[in-house]
Amino acid sequence: MSDDAPAAPTAIPAFAGEFLLRHLSLFESRIAEIGPRLLSPSDDRAVHDLRVALRRTRTLLEVGRPVLGRFHADEVRAALRDVQRASGVLRDEEVLLEILTPLTILGAEARPEVSASVTAWIDARRRRERRLRSGLRRTIRQGELERGRRLLAALIAFRTKPSRDRRLTKFARRAVEDARREVERRRAGPLLEPEALHRLRIAYKRLRYTVEAFASVLAPELAGLAQPAARFQGRLGKLHDVDMVIACVKTAPNLPDAARDALIVELEPLRQDRVAAFEKDHDTAPLVPAAVQAAP
Repeated sequence: MSDDAPAAPTAIPAFAGEFLLRHLSLFESRIAEIGPRLLSPSDDRAVHDLRVALRRTRTLLEVGRPVLGRFHADEVRAALRDVQRASGVLRDEEVLLEILTPLTILGAEARPEVSASVTAWIDARRRRERRLRSGLRRTIRQGELERGRRLLAALIAFRTKPSRDRRLTKFARRAVEDARREVERRRAGPLLEPEALHRLRIAYKRLRYTVEAFASVLAPELAGLAQPAARFQGRLGKLHDVDMVIACVKTAPNLPDAARDALIVELEPLRQDRVAAFEKDHDTAPLVPAAVQAAP
């Protein structure tokens, strides 16, 4: 399991309801621990840790809807969604600055006017990043994260209805198989457009988090899906980052055309490198081993 995931409880229950509630309790504690860290300007990992905790929590709530109750699970997911979006927008801005700042165009002597325009635009994005960070902290101070955490704690406090509960091993296998089939469906489609690659990345992410959540009760061949899913998710994540930056550059209203074109020229080789890295894995490494494909 990833270092970002809380340790699983040691005693494994027979039914999915208790298993889900135990894991959600760990995530609730994790969110409670991260909240105060977000207000510290010196904690560089807090936003990342929050995003991972929220993604894992919301994935488990989505997977567990049939057992936990669709209304209550969706209510908690919705309460955590706004904070997740705010942290995601901030993360996108951080990635944009991380990718753009090292570009050689910033030191171009042949076209100083282009370099000056790009530098000015990136400075404006840095100011936007600071505003977004302040906005996220304001959201935390206003209690949005705490409200979602309290709803999650209330969900955990109630017992699962016996009529909704399922045997854990069967439920876990079904959840993983559903996530795997979604990945395979996305893999089989055309992967030329950034949006299609983005949807495939989300499918891999759900598969990875589902497998990691239920790893302790899965057969080894299913538990082994976590590693390739994480690898493909990482490859697609790096590609998505560049696609996001290119889209931002193309639509930036205050960027002169010459500067826009120069940035696109600089970004395209980076995108091609990341496309090639993904395609190499995608074409040569199947997600599902033959043993899993042959399993009943």
